[in-house]
Amino acid sequence: MALQQSDLQQSIVDLLRKRGSRLLGIKEIWERLPDHDAPREEVELAVQELERDGAIIAVRGKRYSLLEFTPYHAGLIRVHPDGHGTVRGAEGQPDIHVDRRAIKGAMNGDLVVVRVEKDSRRVRNRDVSTGEVTRVLRRAHRTVVGRFHEKENGGLVAPFDVRLDHNILIDEGATLDAIEGEMVDVEIDRYPDRSSNFARGRVLERLGFIGDPGVDIEVVIRKLHIPHDFPPEVLAAADAVPLEVSRNEFAKRSDLREHNIVTIDGETAKDFDDAVEVQLLPNGNYLLGVHIADVAHYVKQGSALDEEAFERGTSVYFPGRAIAMLPERLSNGICSLNPRVERLTFSVDIEIDRRGRFADRKVYKSVIRTKERMTYTDVNAILIGVGAAALGRTAAGEAPAATQELLQRYRYLIPDFERMHELYKILRTRRENRGSIDFDLPEADVLLSETGEIESIQASERNVAHRIIEEFMLSANEVVAQELVFANQPGIFRVHQQPDPRKLEDLREILKEFKLTLRGDVEEIRPAELQRILKAVGGTPEERFLTNIVLRSMKRAFYSEENLGHFALGLDHYCHFTSPIRRYPDLIVHRRLNELILNGPAHGERLQKIERAHPLYASQSSERERRAEEAEREVLEWKKVIFMRDKVGQKFTGIVTGVAPFGLFVELDEIFVQGMVPIATVGGDYWQYREREHRIRGESTNRELRLGDHVTIEVKSIDEDRHQLEFRLLEVAGSPIATRPR
Repeated sequence: MALQQSDLQQSIVDLLRKRGSRLLGIKEIWERLPDHDAPREEVELAVQELERDGAIIAVRGKRYSLLEFTPYHAGLIRVHPDGHGTVRGAEGQPDIHVDRRAIKGAMNGDLVVVRVEKDSRRVRNRDVSTGEVTRVLRRAHRTVVGRFHEKENGGLVAPFDVRLDHNILIDEGATLDAIEGEMVDVEIDRYPDRSSNFARGRVLERLGFIGDPGVDIEVVIRKLHIPHDFPPEVLAAADAVPLEVSRNEFAKRSDLREHNIVTIDGETAKDFDDAVEVQLLPNGNYLLGVHIADVAHYVKQGSALDEEAFERGTSVYFPGRAIAMLPERLSNGICSLNPRVERLTFSVDIEIDRRGRFADRKVYKSVIRTKERMTYTDVNAILIGVGAAALGRTAAGEAPAATQELLQRYRYLIPDFERMHELYKILRTRRENRGSIDFDLPEADVLLSETGEIESIQASERNVAHRIIEEFMLSANEVVAQELVFANQPGIFRVHQQPDPRKLEDLREILKEFKLTLRGDVEEIRPAELQRILKAVGGTPEERFLTNIVLRSMKRAFYSEENLGHFALGLDHYCHFTSPIRRYPDLIVHRRLNELILNGPAHGERLQKIERAHPLYASQSSERERRAEEAEREVLEWKKVIFMRDKVGQKFTGIVTGVAPFGLFVELDEIFVQGMVPIATVGGDYWQYREREHRIRGESTNRELRLGDHVTIEVKSIDEDRHQLEFRLLEVAGSPIATRPR
């Protein structure tokens, strides 16, 4: 029904586009629709849905036009901390600036209709149109998290998100006995409008106080509206899934239970969706086996589990906590490739020669029983111990006791790990030869105590075991994408496009400051050139800074129903297949593979139905990925600020990672904490900002503060609500610099 209605909506849009600026009422639309026998009531419903989506607008009563033929425009409004809003303009048109007084009760993220003025203006060095919100079509926030303040006859909640500019009044009986300063989640009963700048609502949850362990995560979850409790019908569906694999499935699949298949994951991982093996073939080639949990066998399309997974899109990972895409009974249970139990899998076998070429491949359904649950740390230690012994550096009895224990315990798997290591080096060389970009930098790892307090922030370690699994997963994802493309079947592809030439020109100028040259035409840049730059800075003090600068010059990867290739990997065909427990697009890819294996290539009406559904799967998956990344990043930055509470007044070294008119952004060495030095606190000269040169220059002394400068700072203050640190600049490149009182 939904697909038929979508066709009807498209017919209405096509009709109105042909009519141009001439308006049509419901009756006229119904009568003029070609090739449609839909009843008038269905046409009216389709028109209402198009109006709610901002595709058409009612002008002069109930006569309709496409927005493109009117002075109106619909889009999501982005409200900035100072109160003004921006709506992205139509293709080829400037964005629309909405003054704070013209927002008329709209909130950040709402879908709005704006009346666009004919004149344009310049705002923050950009040409923009100006407009006024005339209608809110869809609200982005049913709930808002914020700080509760006691008032007579109730209370007031100030939103935690600085982009939400409207306080929420709470009636006396709707406070849930919240107390002054407590963080609460509020359901909005009445939104702000033209007549009132306040919203009204009731407290749903009391979350605790800022600074208490775990409250930061609870606040971010609700700020970004991340589902964190499974509805009863979803839990009931999960409970109906058996805890053990049905024996009836074994005969339908390849039986790999006797193979030396292992999982290799982090120490705290609980959901294991990939397992691997490597065999040596008689012809001297390697056979890589990548075995992925067959989640699609248990999560059927259109089921309660599927709809919840689609809504969540991805699992979200915080320090000490994870919000899973699937209920625990599946994610940590029947779908997880736990050791020494039967599990249903999708397997990819790839025959690889000594030069890294894929000689053959096979994708099939299987049943496995992993031999061991290995960790990156243990596999790395085993390979180091075996390598050292092979080189004669240590005898078996001279290795550390922990390594000796590992070598003894996993003695029967050591040949397998050695083959994995050999194949990894071959695949790594293949990837380097095609110019694939490798951003291999440590990230901040927050370590928590049992009570949730932050014990330390350390650089996360990536060892050879991490890289082995990464190469094997990349290979499987590439082969699966090829399997779909070569069969001319639809899929959800992982796409990364060519960088914006303007950003590459900017990168070229920054690299000049470090005696580095970005070669070639920025319109035709190849990933190998960017990888050459990364190799050139490897091991230098500026490595982390310059790697991040290169990363910022590139576009964001996303999911698409179109196979557009992956720039950074240097691949024409790529998808995500290897993590269906925690990523919805992987689950869709599994379904397409399952249909291909069981029924052959889809065609005709079935193919068209799938192709119509995929754009929504792709866009939703991309949006949910962005939301998860924003949540993980915000919690991490918040944890960093909490970690710095007792370090006000202490000195640290760091590097300048950003230059702005109002100050310098500095990232501290080792703990990856970033703060800002306000330019008003830097003395010794009158400092002028030079945007194109990414520096601030002293008017009298010509002294410069630049991107990449090594500095010493003092931590001046922290703002826990905004997750911000303020520094004072003490030295630049070892040379003292004056400070100015603020």
